Amino acid sequence: MTNNHPSQPTFKDRFEAACQVPTFTLDKGGPCYCLWDVQHVKSGQRVKVDGVFFTEEEARISADLLKGTLGGTRAYMSVYAPNWNPDPQREAAIRLEALQSREMLARRLGVHLPMPQEAV
Repeated sequence: MTNNHPSQPTFKDRFEAACQVPTFTLDKGGPCYCLWDVQHVKSGQRVKVDGVFFTEEEARISADLLKGTLGGTRAYMSVYAPNWNPDPQREAAIRLEALQSREMLARRLGVHLPMPQEAV
């Protein structure tokens, strides 16, 4: 008997594809960009439990992995507008946090991920 159902991509496959995106995507073409995180509803409030991530797919993978312990986790997008209050240090910190979140997700998946060196 053959299986005619296409196989679902694994977490590792999805993560590999997400890692092809090296930085944040622009919201509606810019100048703002999209930040992704994972949130869980607790006592009627959304609580951030993971992220910031570069891509929606990274946040969704993390949310899927966390659903076993924290049911109802979801990926959420926020928009960062550097033009409203320019702060190069804050922008560098957000990027570093996203790189660290990507690395931690890679470790949870058992994937080796060479990380670029960031100037802090």
